[in-house]
Amino acid sequence: MKGTFLSSLSGAVRNALLLMAGIAMLTIFSSSASAATIHFGVRCEDTFQNNWAPNIDVYGECDNFISEIETIQPVDFYFNLQGAQLDFYYGQPGETCKACGGVDSVDFFYMSTHGGVSGDQAVYAMWDASCPGDAGWGGCIAQTPSMRIGSSGKQAKALATFSCDTFENSDGLFWNRWGSAFSGGLKVGVGGHDLLYTSNDTQAGTNFATYLVENVSIGSSWLNAVYYANNSNNPTVANTGANSTDCWNRQGVTLGNLMSENVLRDGAIGYYCWTNWN
Repeated sequence: MKGTFLSSLSGAVRNALLLMAGIAMLTIFSSSASAATIHFGVRCEDTFQNNWAPNIDVYGECDNFISEIETIQPVDFYFNLQGAQLDFYYGQPGETCKACGGVDSVDFFYMSTHGGVSGDQAVYAMWDASCPGDAGWGGCIAQTPSMRIGSSGKQAKALATFSCDTFENSDGLFWNRWGSAFSGGLKVGVGGHDLLYTSNDTQAGTNFATYLVENVSIGSSWLNAVYYANNSNNPTVANTGANSTDCWNRQGVTLGNLMSENVLRDGAIGYYCWTNWN
């Protein structure tokens, strides 16, 4: 089970932008997959230095995701998370470095590892037992407030992370945690608003990629693949919009229109929205 090593600490609800939580989303099919080339990058970790976090079995999930995606789009790298923290951080050389596995070196970034939240940050577990800013976590983590995804290099458009809790939104702190990352222009993110389980995660990775290839919306692909692989999973899709209507419309983005969808950064963002399944 993922996420058991990190506690979700709730904080005071803070008003940021208008927000709305949905409980369902239509599955959107299109006649064909994307004509544009979308470069994928994948990073997954199932063991952790000095056993600072429990081992998990995620490489099958990542292998199958890649096998399906590569039928239509290139996967530029498949790396673990050793020494990876700064490859997620805005302004660091690794962030835009493809050879380093940087989050902004591809269009679509996929990751599987432990995750969690505390106060105004969501965090992802790296392999390393220690790194800058890891105090209190027991090992190295990458923190969302240090991210600004989509503003540099290849300008990542989509982020998918099979990790517990990182898209937690019931405590009113979602934008506090993710505002910096989304303000870079990230168009859509998918993850978990509570626990995600590695039992049957291989099926989840396979089906997510299969739906993407069929040009189902990225959000619906994730919700259906992850939830129906294990009904105890808690998947989420989140995104930004210029306003409420725009936000919900943009939640239907597919691989076919991911590249052409308008980029919203900083003051152009007027609303954020999410859909949870549980």
